[in-house]
Amino acid sequence: MGLTKVIAATNNIFVENIKPDCIRHVINVTIDTAKEFHDCSHVYIRYLIDATPDWVLAEPKSLHGVTHQSKARNDSSNHFGHRFTLDVSKSWHHSSSETAELVPTPLLLLLLEVYDVNMWNRQKSVGYGFTHIPLTPGCYSIDVPTWRPHVTDTSLQLHDFFLGLAPQIENIKYAGFPDDGNNDTTVLGRFPFSTEASGSVKVRFDTMIQRGRNVLEQEQIQTSINLHRPSATSNAVEEVIQTYQRAKQRLKAAHDALLR
Repeated sequence: MGLTKVIAATNNIFVENIKPDCIRHVINVTIDTAKEFHDCSHVYIRYLIDATPDWVLAEPKSLHGVTHQSKARNDSSNHFGHRFTLDVSKSWHHSSSETAELVPTPLLLLLLEVYDVNMWNRQKSVGYGFTHIPLTPGCYSIDVPTWRPHVTDTSLQLHDFFLGLAPQIENIKYAGFPDDGNNDTTVLGRFPFSTEASGSVKVRFDTMIQRGRNVLEQEQIQTSINLHRPSATSNAVEEVIQTYQRAKQRLKAAHDALLR
């Protein structure tokens, strides 16, 4: 009986009615493994979803979290298998103009911060990384490269080695977005910092989409229009054929003139 309830709940994930002009994305995110974090015996990962205001979030609590602590294997890999579900939606506006400019898709980023825990239980950040969350339906596996601030000062290196006081970013969002107050969505990344490469984190995404009634109707209309509208290739072929026919007629007229 309990199994039946679980199956029914799983199948009904897209039965709920959504707004007619909305597109809903349900994304299962799995933080799988971390690799090549050398000299790190125990590692855990803090993650954060950074979404622009265009997104409507069903479960705000799923926007951040922490994995369990994983002990490194002989190949310098740490395994997590930490999974969570992201449920977001956005409004969809149809434009009747055929020459309307494309509206950019709101950004949705996964930000990662990798921590090392040493034998004295001191924790320090050993890597920052981010990736764009895939919004097209399908299964994806992405290796996210990470970086960390590069320390050249000898005293800072000693503080890092003995006390675990490595320089770190105050706000993890700086790893993905500039915070200039101008609503600029340009990805900033690590370029303003003096950095060095760290390890990588493998993340898997399973993306599903539910479209509202109006969205489906407009997509069907657009598909029908595209099927009946001549493509650029067919237009080009037709133009070549017409040019050939005109050239053939001119050649025939010149040939007839010579025979007279």
